[in-house]
Amino acid sequence: MIQQISLPWSKFSKMKKYHSLKGFFILTFLSSCLSLYSQTDKVSIKFSPLPLIDDIGFPTIQGGVEVKLSKRISWYNEVGIKYRECMSEISDTNFIASRGYKLRSELRYYLSKNKKESLEGLYLALNYSFSQNYHNPEISYYPNKDSSKIRKDGFGVKKEMFGLNVLCGFQQKLYKGLAIDAYGGIGIRFRDVTTYHKEFDKKKDSMELPIDFSILSIREIVDANGGRTVIPILMLGVRICYNF
Repeated sequence: MIQQISLPWSKFSKMKKYHSLKGFFILTFLSSCLSLYSQTDKVSIKFSPLPLIDDIGFPTIQGGVEVKLSKRISWYNEVGIKYRECMSEISDTNFIASRGYKLRSELRYYLSKNKKESLEGLYLALNYSFSQNYHNPEISYYPNKDSSKIRKDGFGVKKEMFGLNVLCGFQQKLYKGLAIDAYGGIGIRFRDVTTYHKEFDKKKDSMELPIDFSILSIREIVDANGGRTVIPILMLGVRICYNF
């Protein structure tokens, strides 16, 4: 289960690091894509199937390109575009247009030197990511913590996340150019949630939560509370690849 850790963000207000890191990431991502792909003939195109059904975060069509920099080192860049609303989003009231994207840049070190110099085998990786998601959730709550009354509140949310992660993965050739890339890792995410047209007030109201607590319940709490938080993250994934 992901635990939320609330931090006094005023301690970080001097640096304005969140927005600086976001701008740095986007610039680095774009510049690496433009410069690296023209400098190597060892390329792997990847598609990520699991983000298509990611309704905990938001569903995206997601893929990327890995380029080999040396015998053991490669650079992977990935883009994801939100293509539909999450199942938890309301459809009758839209305060903002549902949209979003994900960016990821990853430096890999392959542990075993491959004689064919292909992108295969066990690897360690360091990556950083940025995502932005606009959506329209709906919550039920008790006004003034009065359990005899219940109200529904639909509102708009803009959620931005910047992450740093360490990974271990394995890329295996299947047939000719086809390969599979499986990975897992841990990291930390800086999360900034802004709400629009929200009636719920966390200081005086209380949310109605299901008896069986779930990750989707945590998402509702995060959306309703808004603000900036830092959370640990566990990553697992798989990609379908074609190596040139």
